[in-house]
Amino acid sequence: MNININTDWEWYENTNVFRLFYHCLLHTNLEDKRYCGKEIKAGQFVSSITRISAETGLTESQVRTALKKLKDTGYLSTKSTNKYTIYTVFDYEKYIDCGQVVEATAKVENGTKMEQPMERKMEQTDKNAKKNCEKSKENCEKSNKKAINDCFERLWKKYPSKKGKGQVSDTKKKVLYQIGEEHIQRALERYLDGLEKDASWRKPQNGSTFFNSGYVDYLDENYEKPQEPKPQRNPASVLSCERDYDFDDLEMQLLHKQLE
Repeated sequence: MNININTDWEWYENTNVFRLFYHCLLHTNLEDKRYCGKEIKAGQFVSSITRISAETGLTESQVRTALKKLKDTGYLSTKSTNKYTIYTVFDYEKYIDCGQVVEATAKVENGTKMEQPMERKMEQTDKNAKKNCEKSKENCEKSNKKAINDCFERLWKKYPSKKGKGQVSDTKKKVLYQIGEEHIQRALERYLDGLEKDASWRKPQNGSTFFNSGYVDYLDENYEKPQEPKPQRNPASVLSCERDYDFDDLEMQLLHKQLE
């Protein structure tokens, strides 16, 4: 079974979505089958978030996010039961070369003798699929690691204090990547804005300090904008003759005098 996904596919550059879709294609039934008394049609397969996470190396959160993108853009749908979920891949024939499977099926229906038993062909197909899946997973992991490092390098380049770069672990870089480059960028801009306002007494943290934990207080969900100081009246502008008066009381006194 050959899987063909062109580089112009809209999710090609999103490593998580690409990995998940490739995984779905590898597991999609090419003919109707039965599972636990229920018919699973061609283009469908049975799985779960936990199982897909274990098989692809993605976290369950990443699987859910990638699934939502594929569902929103019309590549697949899901139908859940209390025990499992049926995944349906739309237009799977566009991406899977089903020629060998169709040819083998036709020979069986026509009573033609095949060169080797169908079971052996299916076994070989499963082995090839597993091999392709492992290769795809390895390539995706390499691509994902590159994306994580590239993201960190772009953020580090914008930080003013270039100290402690080696103290930011790969795990921390992955956390930054999962939060999202745009979110971290906004946190960095807020921090630098505060530094600029307090430039007379405040110096930037080391880069390692900020990217390990310092950014947390400046994330969208944690940041509280400092209140602007109230303008103070210049004491020199206060006249010596100014007094505190109750104008309502003065008005009432004047009214009473006019009535009298």
